[in-house]
Amino acid sequence: MMALIYVTTSNEEESIAIGDLIVKERLAACSNVISDMKSTYWWQGAIEKDNESILILKTLEENVDKIIARVKEVHSYDNPCIIALPVFKVSKDYFKWINNEIR
Repeated sequence: MMALIYVTTSNEEESIAIGDLIVKERLAACSNVISDMKSTYWWQGAIEKDNESILILKTLEENVDKIIARVKEVHSYDNPCIIALPVFKVSKDYFKWINNEIR
């Protein structure tokens, strides 16, 4: 099964660096970066507001735990947002490409 992993980072450069690392290590076939997201969240008892970046990784379900561990190793945050979402439907050709690039 295919999975998407959603990660928030401190900025575009961090998203690109983590995405490049995960793809080079063949844990994901592709990474996408969405820059300049506005975030509001609770942190250590206070509401924070930040500009962040979104990193989306396209992978197989079997790699999710490895990716979560690797992202946590290199991420600048103490407790980064890393959310894996199952993909319930994908085109056969795209899934074949994902599978071929990771394995």
